[in-house]
Amino acid sequence: MRIEELDEFQGVTPQVVSDWMTKNGWKETKPNWWARGEDGLMFDQQTFDQMWFWLKGLADVYTDGNQLAMLRKINPRLCPWPSKEAREEHRGPWLAVCTEDGTACMGRFRPDVAWFKHTGEHILTSEDSFVRFWPCDDNGNKVRWPTNAGREML
Repeated sequence: MRIEELDEFQGVTPQVVSDWMTKNGWKETKPNWWARGEDGLMFDQQTFDQMWFWLKGLADVYTDGNQLAMLRKINPRLCPWPSKEAREEHRGPWLAVCTEDGTACMGRFRPDVAWFKHTGEHILTSEDSFVRFWPCDDNGNKVRWPTNAGREML
């Protein structure tokens, strides 16, 4: 299986990786060379699609070589309030997780209005910034995020 076929890779861009590296103490010390203390690796945003050794390098530093675990660190599979297009494309249930206490619930969006009715008593709105979402099937299994014709996440 190629790495881009993994669900955890969906939505990873050079900017996502650069932002994560910066947030975790990495600095670009010369063109395409990133360093953090004794650790260093090549990360070339222009050839991102052809070069995967940056993921191997980060996985070696952070997750004992587990590239899937590293992808999960870089690209958590829960996102803020989904766009109207994403809600229209995936009319099935969505998983909602509260970032404050980790509680989770399933529910559905009304694509035409900005609210989310879940299995509890509360209705979430786009103003509720403490919640992250991901589309799922009727059994609560995460499915791929809706994409446009260019395979970009909506």
